[in-house]
Amino acid sequence: MQNEVYIHKQGFIEIRVRGDQTIGSVQAMGDQAVDLARRLRRSKKRVLILDNLMEMGEVPMEATTRVMELVRSSEYDKLAMLGNNRLVKIGANLIFHAAGRGDRVRYFDSRTEAIRWLQAD
Repeated sequence: MQNEVYIHKQGFIEIRVRGDQTIGSVQAMGDQAVDLARRLRRSKKRVLILDNLMEMGEVPMEATTRVMELVRSSEYDKLAMLGNNRLVKIGANLIFHAAGRGDRVRYFDSRTEAIRWLQAD
């Protein structure tokens, strides 16, 4: 299966990351998310992103670095990363706080909790 980037019926952007990734696949998803975020902004809507990593495979370091650059530079109101690795969750949340994004970016292991946090005012 391929990666997907789309506007979920609940109004947030969902990025579904599937399988092993490359810097090119990460950049393509980032480009698509930025385009959808612009569309939401033009419609005067909040930009909420669910980055669903539940089906993600291996990711080389340069692709991980690109993800962090996109997290720091992209225009969004909130970004929830959904995964199933507690160690990654702890590390990611520490990195987001250190980068000054802790209030807008969080890593969750529960889809329900991620969506609840995204949609909270």
